[in-house]
Amino acid sequence: MSRRRFRYDKDLEKMVEIHDHNGPEVQPAHQFMPDIKPFVTQDGHEITSRSKLRAYEQKTGTKQVGNDWTGSSKPVWWDAWKAGELRG
Repeated sequence: MSRRRFRYDKDLEKMVEIHDHNGPEVQPAHQFMPDIKPFVTQDGHEITSRSKLRAYEQKTGTKQVGNDWTGSSKPVWWDAWKAGELRG
């Protein structure tokens, strides 16, 4: 999909498209996410790919979260972040 620019032409009294090719064009890009490193879950299942991880999560009814912490106490910034006082 390309970017289109317009300007108002006083003589024609309407908007006309500008074809200057000086602006950045959006190029279609193929992106991929590499496969995950194999690991063993807490209950002993070996996960070797994203598809196996999805199947395991569906089977066990679990879901990964990336905004949690591991430890016995909360970080000092946690309450402020949950209250919306910190961006992140």
